[in-house]
Amino acid sequence: MQSPIAPDVRLESTELEAGLHAYRCPKSGGYWIPLQSYLDWREVHAQVRPLPDGYEPKVTDDTSRPALLCPESGCLLVRFHVGHGLKFQIDRSPKTGGVWLDAGEWDALKSKDLHGELHVVFSASYQRKIQEEAFEKQLDARFKARIGEADFRRVNDFADWLHAHPKRREILAYLLDEELQHKPLPDFNVREHVGSPTASLPAEEVEA
Repeated sequence: MQSPIAPDVRLESTELEAGLHAYRCPKSGGYWIPLQSYLDWREVHAQVRPLPDGYEPKVTDDTSRPALLCPESGCLLVRFHVGHGLKFQIDRSPKTGGVWLDAGEWDALKSKDLHGELHVVFSASYQRKIQEEAFEKQLDARFKARIGEADFRRVNDFADWLHAHPKRREILAYLLDEELQHKPLPDFNVREHVGSPTASLPAEEVEA
């Protein structure tokens, strides 16, 4: 099989973990993991090699990279967001189920305990959650820029206090009533400025 990253380079058979058969690109250091190899390894709950103490994921942000080709079928690989603070995306074959990981991405997945749950990462519900979390971060950034960082912290502190208060409904009703007695503020729909949280879901998703 040829490397998705370097089509002129042949992948070399290897073990990514004990019992996990994969194919490594000698040029890029990335790995192709066939679906059945991963399922067999996951079924026996094989032990993984420990990460170094103080390990921090160091991988390249590949979100702007063109789509890759599946080394098994030749089809385009579909990209899936990982989340959990990891900026890279996982490339998966919609035909064979195989997965391409760039150099360092396997260890990054291990650092977040996602290496044994790739099937969850590829599910529609997981991808939707990642998109919603990213959307909420955009909302926070817009609001912070609008009112300032200091006031943004005050608003969040108040929101945390209110959420834990046993009479938060009464407090909210009181605040809304007070606000309605004043001159209405100009409308600002921050969602119209950011967009829909599900606008950029992957073209193909696999339900868990």
